[in-house]
Amino acid sequence: MKKKNVFILVLLAALFAACSDSDDIIDPTELPPSETQKILVLCEGAWNKNNSTLAFYDLKSKTKDFDYFTTVNKRGLGDTANDMIKYGSKIYIVVNESGTIEVIDAATGKSLKQIEMKEKTAEGKEINKQPRNAAAYGGKVYVTSFDNTVTRIDTVLLAIDGSVTVGRDPEGICIKNGKIYVANSGGLDFPNYDKTVSVIDLNSFEEIKQIEVGLNPYQVFADSQGDVYVSVRGDYADITPSFKKISPSYEVSAIANLTVSEFTIVNDKAYILYNEWGKESEVKVFDCKTEKVVTDNFVTDGTAISNGYKITADAYSGDVYVTTSDYTTSGNVLCFDNKGEYKFTLPSVGIGPNKIILLD
Repeated sequence: MKKKNVFILVLLAALFAACSDSDDIIDPTELPPSETQKILVLCEGAWNKNNSTLAFYDLKSKTKDFDYFTTVNKRGLGDTANDMIKYGSKIYIVVNESGTIEVIDAATGKSLKQIEMKEKTAEGKEINKQPRNAAAYGGKVYVTSFDNTVTRIDTVLLAIDGSVTVGRDPEGICIKNGKIYVANSGGLDFPNYDKTVSVIDLNSFEEIKQIEVGLNPYQVFADSQGDVYVSVRGDYADITPSFKKISPSYEVSAIANLTVSEFTIVNDKAYILYNEWGKESEVKVFDCKTEKVVTDNFVTDGTAISNGYKITADAYSGDVYVTTSDYTTSGNVLCFDNKGEYKFTLPSVGIGPNKIILLD
């Protein structure tokens, strides 16, 4: 009888441990925001130079380490890190040219596992899937790859447990309405870009629909109402970029008079970074609830942003972070408060700073 009770206790402990990261009751993506204490900045490095880095900055102590991953793990991150997300207690870093997902502990930066994103041909040759971007929900991380797939990773086992075929060269990915939305860019098939967003049912993990949104869709983010916004890049020549909205019933509409280079959605506001050749970068704010532009120029104190690259907003404070890059030298991170006034710069964080994670 005692052995049976011990077995039950061990089983319950194992189930609790398994659920702690899958968060069946409250998903980590649904937790309220908290005050930012630390910042992680992912820098892609120069393509094919194997010099991606992860920078760390403590807002309170002002301590910094712009080669944080190497300091902690005594090795490099890899070649062309493209995206990272925090889910539960872990951070998942998508390293494109290395064909890996680097999983690290969010609190310590220590590598927990390096998941290989490769596949074998009939001849036994190993090919890089070229992973691009990630999103997470329900104890799973979903990764787009240029082999025209979305890969599902179990966050407890830290292992791949499924894959589904989507459109060509998928880029951005988000999860809303019990569905996964994937921007199929066709970016490797110039000038024959894709025009669609794939919709994958979260439960069955099957593609159920492809929605035409325009030439070369790139990023996708959702608001609280279930609308999904898509940046469409065009062909970089005759067909200009556009900004589209997909309703929960899959109706597509254009957001007039908004051109998007990069964007993110936080607290139902779309923070939009716009670049035009020969001009300083601009930050615009679009209210997803009213579907109106709140401001054409978020920066209110005249601070210039040159070579704006990526944009992030703090859900707790409303601070906005803009990275800069010329693709060859170390870029900067500029921080503005919620009124658009300059706060500080993190100079020379690394080549191509492309993703910021805010840690409490």
